Amino acid sequence: MSIRVDSELKSQAEKILSQFGMNMTGAVNMFLQQIVRERAVPLSLSLDSSCAVYADLLSAQTDRVQGYVGRSAEEVLADMRILIEKAERNG
Repeated sequence: MSIRVDSELKSQAEKILSQFGMNMTGAVNMFLQQIVRERAVPLSLSLDSSCAVYADLLSAQTDRVQGYVGRSAEEVLADMRILIEKAERNG
């Protein structure tokens, strides 16, 4: 496949893709595969996570308003210790 792309746009895209560990060919193939699979034009990758963080904060706020209390740090740490012990036994 041959496509014409503005050289500055291509250069900027290659810099961002390299931060994802990808090249232009891989990105185009991934894009086309997802179009076929989803039967839509998809794909939203971003190096800027501020939107995702804001959405997570809004979701957490909504959960709290609806009565969700959550877990204590001690409970989370206890679960993490159990998982680490299991991983070390199976390791």
